[in-house]
Amino acid sequence: MKFSIRGGYPLEGVLTYDESEYGFSFSAQSGDSLSGRLGSEGVASVLVGTLQLEVDIESREVLFAWGYFPNVRGVVAELSAPQFIPGRVFISSDHSFEPGVSFEVPGDRWRVSYNPSSRWVAIRLNDSTDAKFVQIASGTVLGIDNGDLVSVWLSPVFVE
Repeated sequence: MKFSIRGGYPLEGVLTYDESEYGFSFSAQSGDSLSGRLGSEGVASVLVGTLQLEVDIESREVLFAWGYFPNVRGVVAELSAPQFIPGRVFISSDHSFEPGVSFEVPGDRWRVSYNPSSRWVAIRLNDSTDAKFVQIASGTVLGIDNGDLVSVWLSPVFVE
């Protein structure tokens, strides 16, 4: 599974973390902006632990983050959000994507950190210094290093 960066604009909306349900959700700013990125084949997900990155099957574009993800504030750390560019990220893979089916992103040592002052959540495989960071949706930044997804940075609105 390889990730590639292309130019474009992030999907506008609101990323929320509901503490009572231990989960992220994304609400697009408009149905038109989301439907403009969806093909006719449906959506699938790639998984980082239990976090899901929604993927349009036809284009293989990563759209936004969502899903059950407990203990978001478990490890408090000083985090500086990475310098990121707006853009779009696409997946190339030998897997055939099917509606509603998820595939796990390679890597088994994802670390979660949270900065209470900036409210950023970082889910990192490693501290890659050569990664390029792309904001694919409001509140969602992906770190890509040599075609590999190495981090997901989330800046949600927290609700109880």
